[in-house]
This record gives sequence, C-alpha cells and structure tokens, in this order.
Amino acid sequence: MADPKVLTGAIALIKVNGVVIGKMKNIQITENYTRIDVRGLGTIVASEAAVTQFQGQLTCSFMSVQFLNGGIPGSIDRQFVSAQSQVSQGLPSFEDQLILSDGVQIDVFKKVKDVVLPNGDIKPKLIPYFTVYECFITTDSCDVSEQQISGHNQTFQYLKPVLSI
Repeated sequence: MADPKVLTGAIALIKVNGVVIGKMKNIQITENYTRIDVRGLGTIVASEAAVTQFQGQLTCSFMSVQFLNGGIPGSIDRQFVSAQSQVSQGLPSFEDQLILSDGVQIDVFKKVKDVVLPNGDIKPKLIPYFTVYECFITTDSCDVSEQQISGHNQTFQYLKPVLSI
C-alpha cells in the first residue's frame, strides 16, 4: 500500500548519479505539448487537435555554498583554462564540455515508513517519485542579496516525458 502522506520538502530526496543533493530549495518540472487543429476541406471546425511537439523543462533552486560546485553535479563544469574550444591543441574546454555533454539524470524520491523497530524508532525507506532523464542545462544563475541566503538556480531542458515509475 502506498504511503498516504503528501510529498513535502521534508520527506523528499533528490539524487544525481546516486548522490543526494543537499542545500536544494525546490525543484519544478513543466511539460508543454504543442497541438494544432486538424480541419478538412470545406470546414472551419477542427476535427481533432493533434500533438506536434513536446518540451520538458526542469528548474531547481539551491542555497549557495560554492559557486563552482553549486547546483546539479555534472550539469556544467566551469573549471577550465579556456572558455572556447581547444580541440586543435588537444585540451579540454568549457565549450566542448557543454557541447558534448550527455546530460544528467535526476531522481526524486519520497521517504516513507518502512518498519518500526522494537525500541519505537521508525526506520524509513525511499520510494521513487519520478525520474527525469537526459536533462541538458539551459540556464545557470546565482543571486546574492542583503540579509538573504545566496542562491544558485538552474534550468534544464529534457527530451522525454516523465513517466510513472
């Protein structure tokens, strides 16, 4: 039987490559489906609304600790000598890392009660909530405001709809 509790930040865990993401404030996925009306000759009334395009977007926000290591691990690497491609010299660069990236997989889990131990302690377990495959970074930003916790925000485009696990 599924746990009847709603998913809240306190019982959600986000993992990338099996590593739990700390200092995350929120995560949001948005899927857009483009439809066009199909009409036949001799009518202005649509007979169907065919899906012609899918676009998935994932946005997440973090409390910032370090700029270079903030956000989703493996989503963007800024530790290069050159921003522009150095392929002719056989050297890695920011541009080549971004162009040749395979994207990242983001797994969201929900903590639920597994068993209650004899001493009364609750032993939790993780159940999959959703997985987003092939996330490619489209926006990477940070903010620093007076009397606020600094933030690091990232937006990704993903290629396939999120399906039930």
